[in-house]
Amino acid sequence: MRVIRDRFPDADVLAQRGHWDDATRNVVMDRIHNVPDYRHFHGHERATLEALCDRVVPQPTRPPAHRIPVAAWIDERCASGEATGFRFADMPPHTEAWSLGLAGIDEAARALHGADFASLDGPRQDDVLNRVRAGDPPGATWERLPARRWWVAMALREIVGIYYAHPAAWDEIGYGGPAYPRGYAALNHGAREPWEAPEDREARAADERERHERELRPALELSPGAEPRDAAPLVMTQARGATRREAAGPLAAGQATSGPVSRVPAAGVPDRREDEASAGMPAAGVPDRREDEAS
Repeated sequence: MRVIRDRFPDADVLAQRGHWDDATRNVVMDRIHNVPDYRHFHGHERATLEALCDRVVPQPTRPPAHRIPVAAWIDERCASGEATGFRFADMPPHTEAWSLGLAGIDEAARALHGADFASLDGPRQDDVLNRVRAGDPPGATWERLPARRWWVAMALREIVGIYYAHPAAWDEIGYGGPAYPRGYAALNHGAREPWEAPEDREARAADERERHERELRPALELSPGAEPRDAAPLVMTQARGATRREAAGPLAAGQATSGPVSRVPAAGVPDRREDEASAGMPAAGVPDRREDEAS
């Protein structure tokens, strides 16, 4: 059982909006008040996309009206034709890739568990997504769409990026919001700006102790006579007075992102240390020249 604590309980980034310039303030507030309607994905495809986003970045502590609408922003990008400006040589165009990926997830879910992805429970959804992540999911769609590339360079990149482009996620990680036009004053490493929420040091210390214990767990599991442990321990999250339980594992979102402010939140970059290094992938945003030159 893992406990994730609210390390920035006093964070309220929107309280700083009076210090932003008009353009920045309008874009950030637009993400809250002007969520786009679905224009591309409908019916079953929409249900699959929403189930995928909910599994990658679960939000059970938020009331439905206050959840970050990740799937709606992905739909907006697909409907508008907006893309990142590059495409891997073995990947189809952005909108087509999303449609194929969602279809492939459903094919894998039916092959592995006999039901559509959106109707599965959390552990079985994780099983499907872990097969996609490993690059060997069942289904004819994955014969023409590279599963691991799609998972790392598209699904994780966009879902996590859109999530952390929303002010509600900024409060979770203690990000103080845009500093323009007032700029930064605390230039020493680790120093906090006057407007940034203080971190709960006790919560941080407890998180670091638990992280250390998790790092030691594989060695303990290999010890003779050690009690077997669940490969995907439950997460107990205490966040602003609410409690949630979810499966911990490779599907949990992890990193904040930064980049230019736009109406459609900029895609973020997931942790590439494991996914891209083991897949021989270039850094997100940089086409693979090996494939381009070969083609």
